[in-house]
Amino acid sequence: MSLTQIFKADFLPRLIEIRIFTAIVSLLFSLVAFGIDDLINSDGVLYMNMVRAFLEGGLTETAQLFNWPFFSILVSGIHLLTGLSLETSGELLNVLLFVLFTDSLVLICSKILPNSRQVFIAALFILGFTLFNDYRAYLFRDMGYWAFIGYSLYLLIKFSQKPSWFYALTWQGTMIMSILFRIEGVVLLLAMPFYLFKAAPDWKKACKQIFMLWSVVIIIVGIALSIALSQTSLVIAFGKISEIISYIDFPTLLQDFQEKSEIINAQVMSNFDKDSGALILASGLLVMMLQKIITALSVSYIVFYIYTYFSKHAPQHIQSNYHQLFIFFVAVNFLILLMFVFKQYFLSTRYGVMLITGLFLLMLPRICTFVEDALLNKRRAILAFTLLILISGPLDTFTISVSKAYIKDVALWAAENLPEDAKVITFDTITDYYLRENNPDLLTNLEVGGDPLESINYDYLVIVIKLRNKDLFDQINLQGHKIIYTSSNKRGDKAIVVKVNHS
Repeated sequence: MSLTQIFKADFLPRLIEIRIFTAIVSLLFSLVAFGIDDLINSDGVLYMNMVRAFLEGGLTETAQLFNWPFFSILVSGIHLLTGLSLETSGELLNVLLFVLFTDSLVLICSKILPNSRQVFIAALFILGFTLFNDYRAYLFRDMGYWAFIGYSLYLLIKFSQKPSWFYALTWQGTMIMSILFRIEGVVLLLAMPFYLFKAAPDWKKACKQIFMLWSVVIIIVGIALSIALSQTSLVIAFGKISEIISYIDFPTLLQDFQEKSEIINAQVMSNFDKDSGALILASGLLVMMLQKIITALSVSYIVFYIYTYFSKHAPQHIQSNYHQLFIFFVAVNFLILLMFVFKQYFLSTRYGVMLITGLFLLMLPRICTFVEDALLNKRRAILAFTLLILISGPLDTFTISVSKAYIKDVALWAAENLPEDAKVITFDTITDYYLRENNPDLLTNLEVGGDPLESINYDYLVIVIKLRNKDLFDQINLQGHKIIYTSSNKRGDKAIVVKVNHS
């Protein structure tokens, strides 16, 4: 398949060609992302520590760090099979999972778009989507969740077309795999089959089909209950399942919400209005959610989507299959996100990736129809604008503005040069990780958020000093401590190794 053929009217690549093309580009993008990334992410530190705990002490040890170990178990398996380092094993797994994720989206597009030319165009937009590319160099379990939720959506479409036990069982298999990565999959497992009340001819057939989609789950629940009575370590290791109850404990959630609202009433609001705290808190959380969602869709894609409506070449007829399925999928994921926000009172964009993916899939039919029309009619201005949109995401993602390599550089130097009998303290998880990985015999202590100026009971301090805290560097010198190694970036952020003055 040559890219020059895309401008020909008879350009209709086969689905397998599009999948292979997407997989190769996705693989290359992920390799580039990990290649230019300076540091492991903080979540990655947790998962790598879990891998080591699993290899050394099994499930019981991993449960002391985090109670959902499937991702770390997979990394352990790759490490044992290949002999690669733990971090490289984790990177390899995430590269493969991201390939599966983009492949699942291409398969979904093959069902919602009218021809393979549009599927190929959709693949280009998938590969260029900033949100997806921003997470390529992360070591975390979310990638597996996204991939298997993607395949489950595709299989649900196939099942709605042809309700068979094959699709019912494979759908349940992908859903169970997604749950093993993230517990939120339980909500989708329970909720998504209800779409069949819309897709099935009548409610009796819908009930029968829903039972088919839950059949294995019923058996697994029974097996899980028997295991819970006999395998305590397994139950503890996967103890996060019990947290679902806390998210539907509405009396406790309401009480917590009211307490936080009263804080706003007492400490923020005027004496003339002591009753608006609940409204302000609720609306603030909702606005935060909407802001995260809109930002994650990316300004360029939103602008392009709006342009497809107001252009004089805006498509009049758009074939959008399974539109209602994706609206239902977005609604369920919005509910999951809403429950999380009102339980935890914060939101990271990565928790909303499935919701944003659903919105993205709703946008693609119009976008792909518009671009296809521009291709067939050789509208060069539109095609140039499309190309700009497609390359802006990867360019933004793979362009490093501020290097963080200085943190790893200092940690590696400290691991190699500090005496093994010295007492060392660090103040962030990433520095601590590289110290322990490169010199496990070093007596390293971690105190996140600690005050380096008060850590006088140690022999050496390994400190990261951001530009906003640059005064800390001078304060350390004033205390008479000796800075024995320094590394920095162009912005002025520093990492230092300090020998403590005990005199």
